[in-house]
Amino acid sequence: MIEVWDKMIYLSDEIIKRFQVDGELVEDQAAKNFPWANHVYTSNKYRRAHIDIVDAREDKKLWMMHVCIFPHFNDPSPIFGFDAVCGKHKVTGVFHDFSPAGDANHTMIRWFDQKVQSLEWKKQRELPEWARAIFTDSMIAASNINDEEELDKTIRVCLENLDYYLKNVGITQESAQDYHMAQNRYCRYQKQNPHTPRVMASLGLDETMVHAFIHQVLFPEVN
Repeated sequence: MIEVWDKMIYLSDEIIKRFQVDGELVEDQAAKNFPWANHVYTSNKYRRAHIDIVDAREDKKLWMMHVCIFPHFNDPSPIFGFDAVCGKHKVTGVFHDFSPAGDANHTMIRWFDQKVQSLEWKKQRELPEWARAIFTDSMIAASNINDEEELDKTIRVCLENLDYYLKNVGITQESAQDYHMAQNRYCRYQKQNPHTPRVMASLGLDETMVHAFIHQVLFPEVN
């Protein structure tokens, strides 16, 4: 049987390495309030890149990673999102999208659509209404990945798409524009996702702490 955790930890390490190349680690005070791995970066290309990892392998036999990159407010580039929840031998859920945050027809979104349209996962998840409001039709939403070839494909797609995103985000910055309301809208809908608090609770995390984490660190809105 495949060792999912080793492969996903490799993926998380590679994501952090990419953030370190041209990003600056932020001393995020809100993120410091939570007892699991949180890394927040910023650069002249993007406003906020966040990766958090909840490692509950020993107690709950689960491992979870969330990655989200927000463009600067003057950039209509999409928001990069990648989430994975894993048991020892199976990825129970993986979600990945370039989500509109100012320009639904952005070049990067069109690229993402072309990139993933030929890919197939054995079990696609049906998206709920809150997700359809913010995610593209090309979003990857797969479950029960327990085949090594399919897992390797998932990791490869994530890293290839991240490399493309980091190379291209920021190119469309416009000094006179402000897309922060579009990013806030994304955050508001994400906070309607009942799956995130449910999964984090299954990892043994306190409900009040999880609520604060989702609102203050995962999807913070900006005035």
